[in-house]
Amino acid sequence: MGALSFHIRQYLPDAEGEDLEVREVLLRARDHAAALRGRTVSLRAFNLAAEAHEICGAFVYATNETLGRLSLAAKLCRHLVHAAILAEQMDDDEVAR
Repeated sequence: MGALSFHIRQYLPDAEGEDLEVREVLLRARDHAAALRGRTVSLRAFNLAAEAHEICGAFVYATNETLGRLSLAAKLCRHLVHAAILAEQMDDDEVAR
């Protein structure tokens, strides 16, 4: 059980095991996406981070999703956050040229 389990259990008190872990991943990805979206000046990075934030928010507290779909959403969000970081680096490199 991670540090974010408290937040998950506020809304889903029966969350346990892998379900809880995947929801924690979604919550962490949502936080990373929000932080990136708030600081970046790259439009590409902003858009990717905003999409990750939206997807995470739609799934993290959803009660009618299977573990498989939650896992796919978590993977998608992690990849979107990573893509946003890469887009930010790419745009920073372009400005530096």
